[in-house]
Amino acid sequence: MKAITVKAPLSWAIFNANFTVIRRYESIGFLKQVAIHASKQCTRSDCENFFRMTGIKTPPHNRLPLGQVVGLVDVIDSQQVDANRWDWKIANPRSINRFHHKGQLGIYEIPDDWIDHDCSKNCILEECGYKSSCNSRGQWRITVWPHPNTANHYSFAVGIGGGVMSGGIPGHDTLHGCYSDPEKALQVGIKELYQP
Repeated sequence: MKAITVKAPLSWAIFNANFTVIRRYESIGFLKQVAIHASKQCTRSDCENFFRMTGIKTPPHNRLPLGQVVGLVDVIDSQQVDANRWDWKIANPRSINRFHHKGQLGIYEIPDDWIDHDCSKNCILEECGYKSSCNSRGQWRITVWPHPNTANHYSFAVGIGGGVMSGGIPGHDTLHGCYSDPEKALQVGIKELYQP
Protein backbone atom coordinates (compact mmCIF):
# COMPACT_ATOMS: atom_id res chain seq x y z
CA MET A 1 0.00 0.00 0.00
CA LYS A 2 1.21 3.49 -0.79
CA ALA A 3 1.87 5.79 2.17
CA ILE A 4 2.93 9.38 2.78
CA THR A 5 4.19 11.24 5.82
CA VAL A 6 2.55 14.56 6.69
CA LYS A 7 2.90 16.93 9.63
CA ALA A 8 0.93 15.88 12.70
CA PRO A 9 -1.54 18.83 12.66
CA LEU A 10 -2.46 17.99 9.06
CA SER A 11 -2.91 14.29 9.80
CA TRP A 12 -5.22 15.19 12.72
CA ALA A 13 -7.26 17.56 10.53
CA ILE A 14 -7.72 14.95 7.80
CA PHE A 15 -9.42 12.53 10.19
CA ASN A 16 -11.07 14.98 12.60
CA ALA A 17 -11.86 18.23 10.76
CA ASN A 18 -12.83 17.17 7.22
CA PHE A 19 -9.63 18.56 5.68
CA THR A 20 -9.69 17.45 2.03
CA VAL A 21 -6.59 18.80 0.22
CA ILE A 22 -2.97 17.75 0.69
CA ARG A 23 -0.26 19.76 -1.07
CA ARG A 24 2.54 17.46 -2.23
CA TYR A 25 5.73 17.60 -4.25
CA GLU A 26 4.74 14.46 -6.18
CA SER A 27 2.00 13.65 -8.64
CA ILE A 28 -0.20 10.62 -8.06
CA GLY A 29 -2.87 8.93 -10.11
CA PHE A 30 -6.50 9.25 -9.07
CA LEU A 31 -8.53 6.74 -7.08
CA LYS A 32 -5.60 5.42 -5.10
CA GLN A 33 -5.84 4.40 -1.47
CA VAL A 34 -3.05 6.01 0.56
CA ALA A 35 -2.01 5.48 4.18
CA ILE A 36 -1.37 8.65 6.18
CA HIS A 37 1.62 8.69 8.54
CA ALA A 38 1.94 11.50 11.10
CA SER A 39 5.49 12.82 11.37
CA LYS A 40 7.35 11.89 14.55
CA GLN A 41 8.03 15.48 15.63
CA CYS A 42 5.66 18.35 16.20
CA THR A 43 6.15 21.70 17.94
CA ARG A 44 3.75 24.26 19.34
CA SER A 45 4.62 26.54 16.41
CA ASP A 46 3.66 23.77 13.92
CA CYS A 47 0.14 23.79 15.39
CA GLU A 48 0.03 27.59 15.51
CA ASN A 49 1.16 27.87 11.87
CA PHE A 50 -1.42 25.29 10.79
CA PHE A 51 -4.14 27.28 12.57
CA ARG A 52 -2.99 30.52 10.87
CA MET A 53 -3.04 28.88 7.42
CA THR A 54 -6.30 26.92 7.77
CA GLY A 55 -8.31 28.27 10.72
CA ILE A 56 -8.41 24.73 12.15
CA LYS A 57 -7.52 24.41 15.83
CA THR A 58 -5.87 21.10 16.63
CA PRO A 59 -5.14 19.55 20.02
CA PRO A 60 -1.87 20.73 21.62
CA HIS A 61 1.27 19.50 19.87
CA ASN A 62 2.07 17.05 22.68
CA ARG A 63 -1.38 15.41 22.39
CA LEU A 64 -1.20 14.55 18.68
CA PRO A 65 -0.33 11.02 17.54
CA LEU A 66 3.30 11.20 16.40
CA GLY A 67 5.35 8.79 14.32
CA GLN A 68 2.31 6.63 13.60
CA VAL A 69 0.30 5.51 10.59
CA VAL A 70 -3.12 6.83 11.60
CA GLY A 71 -5.50 6.07 8.73
CA LEU A 72 -6.33 5.71 5.06
CA VAL A 73 -7.70 8.13 2.46
CA ASP A 74 -8.69 7.90 -1.21
CA VAL A 75 -7.01 10.31 -3.62
CA ILE A 76 -9.82 11.33 -6.01
CA ASP A 77 -8.05 14.11 -7.93
CA SER A 78 -4.57 15.58 -8.36
CA GLN A 79 -4.00 19.03 -9.84
CA GLN A 80 -0.65 20.64 -10.55
CA VAL A 81 -0.44 24.10 -8.96
CA ASP A 82 3.05 25.02 -10.16
CA ALA A 83 6.18 23.38 -11.57
CA ASN A 84 6.89 21.36 -8.43
CA ARG A 85 3.65 21.07 -6.44
CA TRP A 86 0.35 19.22 -6.70
CA ASP A 87 -2.86 19.47 -4.70
CA TRP A 88 -4.27 16.03 -3.94
CA LYS A 89 -8.02 16.05 -3.37
CA ILE A 90 -8.79 13.34 -0.81
CA ALA A 91 -11.99 11.72 0.40
CA ASN A 92 -13.26 8.88 2.56
CA PRO A 93 -10.84 9.19 5.52
CA ARG A 94 -10.80 5.97 7.60
CA SER A 95 -9.03 5.71 10.93
CA ILE A 96 -7.18 2.47 11.64
CA ASN A 97 -5.48 0.80 14.56
CA ARG A 98 -2.52 3.20 14.70
CA PHE A 99 0.99 1.77 14.57
CA HIS A 100 4.45 3.26 14.84
CA HIS A 101 6.51 3.59 11.69
CA LYS A 102 9.60 5.62 10.86
CA GLY A 103 8.04 7.22 7.78
CA GLN A 104 10.06 8.82 4.99
CA LEU A 105 9.98 11.48 2.29
CA GLY A 106 7.93 11.06 -0.86
CA ILE A 107 5.53 8.25 -1.60
CA TYR A 108 6.59 4.91 -0.15
CA GLU A 109 5.18 1.43 0.38
CA ILE A 110 4.01 -0.31 3.53
CA PRO A 111 2.74 -3.91 3.63
CA ASP A 112 -1.04 -4.23 3.25
CA ASP A 113 -1.21 -6.71 6.13
CA TRP A 114 -0.05 -4.01 8.58
CA ILE A 115 -3.43 -2.30 8.20
CA ASP A 116 -5.93 -3.23 10.92
CA HIS A 117 -9.31 -1.49 10.76
CA ASP A 118 -10.16 -2.22 14.41
CA CYS A 119 -9.93 1.28 15.95
CA SER A 120 -10.98 -0.05 19.36
CA LYS A 121 -7.31 -0.98 19.79
CA ASN A 122 -6.33 2.71 19.83
CA CYS A 123 -5.71 4.50 23.09
CA ILE A 124 -8.26 7.09 24.20
CA LEU A 125 -5.77 9.87 25.03
CA GLU A 126 -2.03 10.25 24.75
CA GLU A 127 0.55 12.84 25.63
CA CYS A 128 4.30 12.92 25.06
CA GLY A 129 7.28 14.91 26.24
CA TYR A 130 10.91 14.68 27.25
CA LYS A 131 12.19 14.10 30.76
CA SER A 132 15.75 15.17 31.53
CA SER A 133 15.88 14.77 35.32
CA CYS A 134 15.64 12.01 37.96
CA ASN A 135 16.37 8.35 37.33
CA SER A 136 14.36 7.64 34.18
CA ARG A 137 15.21 10.02 31.36
CA GLY A 138 14.29 10.39 27.72
CA GLN A 139 11.28 10.67 25.46
CA TRP A 140 8.09 9.66 27.26
CA ARG A 141 4.55 8.86 26.19
CA ILE A 142 1.54 8.32 28.45
CA THR A 143 -1.49 6.61 26.98
CA VAL A 144 -4.96 6.17 28.47
CA TRP A 145 -6.96 2.97 27.89
CA PRO A 146 -10.31 1.55 28.97
CA HIS A 147 -9.87 -0.17 32.34
CA PRO A 148 -9.73 -3.93 31.70
CA ASN A 149 -12.05 -4.85 34.60
CA THR A 150 -14.26 -1.82 35.34
CA ALA A 151 -16.69 -0.46 32.75
CA ASN A 152 -16.54 3.28 31.97
CA HIS A 153 -13.24 3.65 33.83
CA TYR A 154 -9.73 4.24 32.55
CA SER A 155 -6.12 3.32 33.24
CA PHE A 156 -2.82 4.78 32.07
CA ALA A 157 0.36 3.27 30.67
CA VAL A 158 3.77 4.96 30.78
CA GLY A 159 6.58 4.47 28.29
CA ILE A 160 9.90 6.25 28.73
CA GLY A 161 13.26 5.95 27.02
CA GLY A 162 12.23 2.79 25.16
CA GLY A 163 10.91 1.01 28.29
CA VAL A 164 7.56 0.76 30.04
CA MET A 165 6.49 1.16 33.65
CA SER A 166 5.33 -2.22 34.96
CA GLY A 167 3.80 -3.37 38.25
CA GLY A 168 0.28 -2.36 37.29
CA ILE A 169 -3.08 -4.13 37.35
CA PRO A 170 -2.77 -7.91 37.85
CA GLY A 171 -3.00 -9.56 34.45
CA HIS A 172 -2.38 -6.19 32.75
CA ASP A 173 1.04 -5.32 34.10
CA THR A 174 1.55 -2.08 32.11
CA LEU A 175 -1.85 -0.53 32.98
CA HIS A 176 -2.11 1.53 36.18
CA GLY A 177 -4.99 2.89 38.25
CA CYS A 178 -8.75 3.05 37.81
CA TYR A 179 -10.24 6.49 37.08
CA SER A 180 -13.73 7.60 36.05
CA ASP A 181 -12.33 10.29 33.72
CA PRO A 182 -9.68 9.73 31.01
CA GLU A 183 -8.15 13.17 31.56
CA LYS A 184 -7.70 12.39 35.27
CA ALA A 185 -5.95 9.12 34.35
CA LEU A 186 -3.62 11.04 32.03
CA GLN A 187 -2.76 13.68 34.64
CA VAL A 188 -2.07 11.04 37.32
CA GLY A 189 0.19 9.25 34.85
CA ILE A 190 2.18 12.43 34.22
CA LYS A 191 2.47 13.08 37.95
CA GLU A 192 3.63 9.50 38.52
CA LEU A 193 6.25 9.87 35.79
CA TYR A 194 7.78 12.91 37.46
CA GLN A 195 7.81 11.58 41.04
CA PRO A 196 11.37 11.25 42.37
